[in-house]
Amino acid sequence: MPNPATENALPPDLMKRIVWRLAPLMVLMYVANQLDRANVGYASLTMNAELGMNAAQYGLSASLFFLGYILCEVPSNLCMHRYGARRWMTRILVSWGIMSSLTSLVPDVHWLYAARFMLGVLEAGLYPGMVYYLTLWMPARNRVWMMSLFTMSIPLTGMLGAPVSTWIMQHVSVFGVTGWRAMLMLEGLPAVVLGAVAWFYLPDGPHAWRGLSDADRQAIRTALSQEQQGAATTVQPHNVRAALTNPKVWGLGFVYFGINSGIIGLLYFLPQVVKTFNGGAHYSLTQIGLITSAPFAVAVVSVIVWGRIVSRTRVHALYVAGPLLVCAAALASALYLGSPLVTVAVLAVGTSACFCSISTFWQMPSRILTDRAAAAGIALITSIGVSSGFFMPYLIGWVRDETGSFQLAFIGIAVAMIIGAALALMLDPERRRAPVAGMALK
Repeated sequence: MPNPATENALPPDLMKRIVWRLAPLMVLMYVANQLDRANVGYASLTMNAELGMNAAQYGLSASLFFLGYILCEVPSNLCMHRYGARRWMTRILVSWGIMSSLTSLVPDVHWLYAARFMLGVLEAGLYPGMVYYLTLWMPARNRVWMMSLFTMSIPLTGMLGAPVSTWIMQHVSVFGVTGWRAMLMLEGLPAVVLGAVAWFYLPDGPHAWRGLSDADRQAIRTALSQEQQGAATTVQPHNVRAALTNPKVWGLGFVYFGINSGIIGLLYFLPQVVKTFNGGAHYSLTQIGLITSAPFAVAVVSVIVWGRIVSRTRVHALYVAGPLLVCAAALASALYLGSPLVTVAVLAVGTSACFCSISTFWQMPSRILTDRAAAAGIALITSIGVSSGFFMPYLIGWVRDETGSFQLAFIGIAVAMIIGAALALMLDPERRRAPVAGMALK
C-alpha cells in the first residue's frame, strides 16, 4: 500500500532543489509587488494634504488600481500560459516598476487616479500567474508550503516596507524630490531590476530547467498525474469557457473576496489607524512606520509556522474558514480597545490569521481546475477576490469621513470575512472529513 504521508508528493530532495530555485526569486518579486501597490498607504500620511484629498478620494485612488487589475487579470494569465512565465513575468515586472516610479510625478489627484489605474493594468497577472506556475511544478501537498513562503511576502512587505518607506519620506532627497514622491520614485526601481533577473533566471517550467534530470521530470509528471486522477475534476483541462462559468469557481472567488478585504484594510489603512492613536497624538513618520510594522512581523512568523503545520495534514475548508473567523473577530474588536498596545496586539493576531488563510485557500481551486482551465479559473478567482480592493478602500474612506473613525469600516471588513468563511465551508466536500495527520490531499 502507498504511504499516505508521501502519496501525491515529490521526493524531499527534489522538492528542496525546486524550492531553492524558485522561492527566493518569487518571494522577492512579490515583496516588490506588494510594496509598489501598497506604499501609497504610507504616502497618504502626507500626500493627501499636499494633493488636497480627503479620505474618500484617497480610497478612490486605491480602488482604481484594482479596477485596472481586475479588467486585465484573466487576459494576462492566458498570455502567460501562451508565452511562458519567463517572458510574461519580465514584462509585468518592468512595466509596473516604471509606472510605479512615474507615479511620483503626479501633479494632482486626477493624475493620481490615472496613474493608479495604469499601475493595476500593468501589474495584473503576477499573483495568479505565480499560483498557476506552481501547479506546473508540484502537487497540492507541496504547494501548501510553497504558497506559505509566497504568502509570507505580503506581511514581510508590511514589516519591512512600513519603516523603510516612512524613513525615506522623512530623510531622503532624490534630485531635489523629497517626501512621498521620493519614496514612490525609489521603490519602483527594484521591480525593474527583478524583471531583468527573471528574464535570465526563471524557467518556463520543469521542461526548461537544466538542473533537472529526466528522472526528476518524470517524478514531477507522475505526482501531478496522480493528483489529477485522484481529484474530482469538474472542468475539462482545456475548457476556458467552462472554467469561467463554473459556479464553484465563482464561489471560490467570493471566498477570496473575504480574505482580500482584510488584507486591503490592513495594508492601505493601518498607517492611518496608527496615526489616530491616543486621540491623534503626534507621532513622527518613522514612529508610525515602526508601529505599523509590528502586526506584519508577527504575521511573517505565523505564516511560516502555519505552512509547516498544514503541510502535514489533510487540507480542507476549516483551515481557511477558521483563520478567517479569527481575523474577523480581531478587526471588529481591535479599534474599540482603549490601549494602543492592546489594539496593536489584537491586530497582530488578526493580521496573522488573515495571511494564514491564503496558503490553504489556494489548494481548493486545484481540485477542480487543471491546465489552461486552471490559468483562466485562477485568474477569475483572483479577479473576484481583488475586486474587494475596488470596493473596500472607497467604502473605508467614506465611512472614515462620515463617522470620524475607522471602527464601523473595520466591522464591515469583518462581515465580508465571515461570509467568505461560510462559503468556504459550503464549497468544500473535504469539510465532512476529519483532518488526519500525515495524510496527503486527495
